Amino acid sequence: MLGALGAVGVWFGLWAPAWAQSKRYPPDPVDKDAEQATRSDLWNAAVTPERQPYQSLIRAAAEQLAQRLPAATVEAFRKLDQAIQLLPREPEAYRLRGEASLDRRDWTQCAADLAAADTYTQRDDEPPKVMAELHRKLGLCQARAGKLGDAEKTLAEAVASGNGVPEMWMRLGEVRIAMGKLDEAIAALRSALDGAEPAAQPMIRFMLASAYDRARRPADALIEAAEGLKLDHQLAVLQSPVIPPIGPGELDYMLGLAYSADKPRPEYVLAYFRRFVKAAPHSPWRRRAEDHIRDVRAAALPDTITRTGTATIDLEATRASVRRAMPPMRACLAKHPAVVVEIEISRAGPRTPATDRLRPRFFTPPDGVTVRRGIGELADDELDAIDRCLQPLAGRIAMPPAKERDTYYKATFNVVAP
Repeated sequence: MLGALGAVGVWFGLWAPAWAQSKRYPPDPVDKDAEQATRSDLWNAAVTPERQPYQSLIRAAAEQLAQRLPAATVEAFRKLDQAIQLLPREPEAYRLRGEASLDRRDWTQCAADLAAADTYTQRDDEPPKVMAELHRKLGLCQARAGKLGDAEKTLAEAVASGNGVPEMWMRLGEVRIAMGKLDEAIAALRSALDGAEPAAQPMIRFMLASAYDRARRPADALIEAAEGLKLDHQLAVLQSPVIPPIGPGELDYMLGLAYSADKPRPEYVLAYFRRFVKAAPHSPWRRRAEDHIRDVRAAALPDTITRTGTATIDLEATRASVRRAMPPMRACLAKHPAVVVEIEISRAGPRTPATDRLRPRFFTPPDGVTVRRGIGELADDELDAIDRCLQPLAGRIAMPPAKERDTYYKATFNVVAP
């Protein structure tokens, strides 16, 4: 008996240090979330065997879209089509295909896919910012796909939820301009200005100018257009917008207003509103654009002549001379009503003789006429024909002489069709 107890004591003594050590260094705690996720994945795989290939297709499509190559994009869309066929009530493939369609400017496909993603997304599972971004893109695509009512509903609900960003207010205002809801558009655009980044403010100002002008509030329109010009002197947001506007000719309309503000350039105003009328002949705002055209056509042109160089001239007398010669020059552009060309006339004063070594000679450009493109699309042969028409007419204008020795000036003005 004692022998047996002794044996047990020996055995316990051998294992006691190991047992004590296990108490001193407890095992790593179990990550219950990871364990639960693993069980969930196993359960989903058992219940929905399509999920694993669905996720594989989405990962592969995302990698191909990231390459931004035409062939890879086509293959990515093929994989997303397959994923949607596997699980047609899952949002992820719809969202990825919709965002890729937005990049491709396929507004109809984008609107359909993002609407499906919105329908099948479990709102409680997604952060509010994620849903807000989905609704921003959905509203963009719906508006440009011609679904203005759906776009207004999408964007209005998003901003009402408190998760809207200034761009969503701006896009809501843009949609309401297109719908003719001008007072509501102005209110939305005013809200967009609150908190908008500096880079976004010029476009908001130009949209406000458009809304005010169409609401027959021209003074407010000019104020907003002038504010936009202060922020964007080169009109880059209207010349090269990141997202195209809703409806044809909208950029031309806003450019017409921009060139009406601050230091007006009426030739540009006339050309841009003519471009709008041509691009959107059935627009409800055509009559308003025609009002602007009528006002500018009645004005005496050119309104402005700029002078550069070392010689001084009487700009009022120069403007009077150019205006007398303007009717036949404008006739040179009769076939191109939405085109503006720029004419530069150079005049040099008397030159210091080469033999006069006591007085240095300064370079002065020779007398001449230069015709340049202003705005509007012209083929080279069309510009050549206009140049041949304008050169002799501009050359006969009674320009004031540069009287002082070794001085010159360049007088520049614009010409537009009558």
